[in-house]
Amino acid sequence: MKKHRILFLYLTVLVSILCSCGKLETYSELPSVEFVSVYLADTVDALGNDVKLQNLNLEVIDGDGNLGLNSEDTVNSFAPDSEYYNNLFIRLFQKTNGNYIELEQLSKNLKYRVPYKAPIGQNKYLKAEVKIKIEIPLGYFDYDTVRYEIFVYDRDLNKSEIATSCDIPAHGHGTVFANGECSFFQDEEEDN
Repeated sequence: MKKHRILFLYLTVLVSILCSCGKLETYSELPSVEFVSVYLADTVDALGNDVKLQNLNLEVIDGDGNLGLNSEDTVNSFAPDSEYYNNLFIRLFQKTNGNYIELEQLSKNLKYRVPYKAPIGQNKYLKAEVKIKIEIPLGYFDYDTVRYEIFVYDRDLNKSEIATSCDIPAHGHGTVFANGECSFFQDEEEDN
């Protein structure tokens, strides 16, 4: 009888432990990227040039946790002359008469290497916030409305779906969120 009580106690503890453990989150092995927000401001860069600052916030998820590149990943598929040397790509579009036209000269420079971070724990997925700082000289950024298209590659060269931002009023100063909601500062002229 005593053995049954001890066995029952062990089973109760085991069931309690199993029930208290959260369900494992699972995601696709294909990476995904999502536009979260962008902060816009007219400012001056380190060289004294007038620029449009764009702090772009993204969320990336990869189900098998193999998104990102180490600094030593520079051979074969990740060689500097390879299309996969960078793993995050942003295309910038201007809106003209309801149509989106890619700003190819600007887009060709919007390539980045998201660093690799090994997943910790039993969930092997990677879910991270990525922040990109873009500075474009004001002379090259004379548009009323823009939007971004963003995609990533994982280490297996799987490409994510293309994430598209909302329309962004390019002359504003402040933050535009994924749902298109704007939180802008008042122009200084309005304060006077």
